[in-house]
Amino acid sequence: MEGCFPRALPLVYSPPHLALIREIAEPVRLLAGDYLYQENDPADQLYFVHRGSLKVSKLLEGGLSATLSLHIPGDLFGEPDPFGRAVHQFEAKALEDSEVGVVPQTELDKIIRTNGDFALEFMGWMALMHRTTQSKLRDLLLHGKSGALCSLLLRLYNMYGTNGAGKDSRAIISKRITNLEMAEMIGSTRESVNRILNELKELGVISTERGRIVLNDPEYLRNICHCEECPKEICRM
Repeated sequence: MEGCFPRALPLVYSPPHLALIREIAEPVRLLAGDYLYQENDPADQLYFVHRGSLKVSKLLEGGLSATLSLHIPGDLFGEPDPFGRAVHQFEAKALEDSEVGVVPQTELDKIIRTNGDFALEFMGWMALMHRTTQSKLRDLLLHGKSGALCSLLLRLYNMYGTNGAGKDSRAIISKRITNLEMAEMIGSTRESVNRILNELKELGVISTERGRIVLNDPEYLRNICHCEECPKEICRM
């Protein structure tokens, strides 16, 4: 995560309710590579990222992995189940040393029952999570690997984007990401990602600088993935 400057994306929670979540959350510290939860663990908690970053993924046959989402400071995520019977279908792992606030389902239920405004915001957050997932599936299923990768580059810029200093206004993804990691994010192979990235480089759409991807022509990427101009809260990994 060296050289990474993640953008804190807006949440649907108001500052008082976000402060309430942070107040009741129990801090958990993770080292890089530690699991926050694994498949089949009880899904009875909500998670707030204070520091670091995490990856939610699914193990596939043959030891492969598919990345479903990335989470950075300020993110709220989880799969709380009001009936208390669900288990995690995925796993969450720390990509670097991280600190996460853990909110038990029981505490979350108490707030929802007694605070109508919080309950409405919680419903809005759930809807936002569903729209984010749907937008990823749309890009992957409707626009092929090229469209999915172009969409991924835009999503990563929304999370980790910076602009060059001075007159250099290029869009730079400040997080170093390997081709294998990108392949896992779009359900493809490293070879396919290599080929598509090389094609984009030949067209001048992207370039690399000290291991970071530079988006020289974001509009080209938007056209390939048929961008629907979703807000940054949705257009992200």
